[in-house]
Amino acid sequence: MLKSTTLAMLVGLVTLTSAVPSFAQVAGTNQRYPQASGTEYDCAAAMGHMRGVKQNDILAIDGNRIALLPICEDMTVPGKNAYGALFVNGNVNHLRQPIAYNPTLMAALSAKGYDQNDVVSLRFGGNDSIILYVHQRDMN
Repeated sequence: MLKSTTLAMLVGLVTLTSAVPSFAQVAGTNQRYPQASGTEYDCAAAMGHMRGVKQNDILAIDGNRIALLPICEDMTVPGKNAYGALFVNGNVNHLRQPIAYNPTLMAALSAKGYDQNDVVSLRFGGNDSIILYVHQRDMN
């Protein structure tokens, strides 16, 4: 008798929770990918959190695979080229001179038409790879 009562309660609970829609379904929004409101676009939010990088980290880069990831360069989207403090808030603000002295980084940058002043942030990836977040400045 106790087993059948417990089973009936569990079936009722499962039925109740599957019938009630979630808040996201009621609101009609996708909680995982929030939309920007209006014409505002936050370039730094597209990168996420960047760990700090030191000068010795940059000087130690030698022959690593480098991937360039352009950020906020889509001129067709309103506000995407209004980068504001993007270059100041990145994790390489005071490290552009060591980037300029690193032949591996400069070869990857110049191959795509960038220079050390276009680097916004640097992230260390898996298998000794490097991801450079870059933004082509208006002055180029």
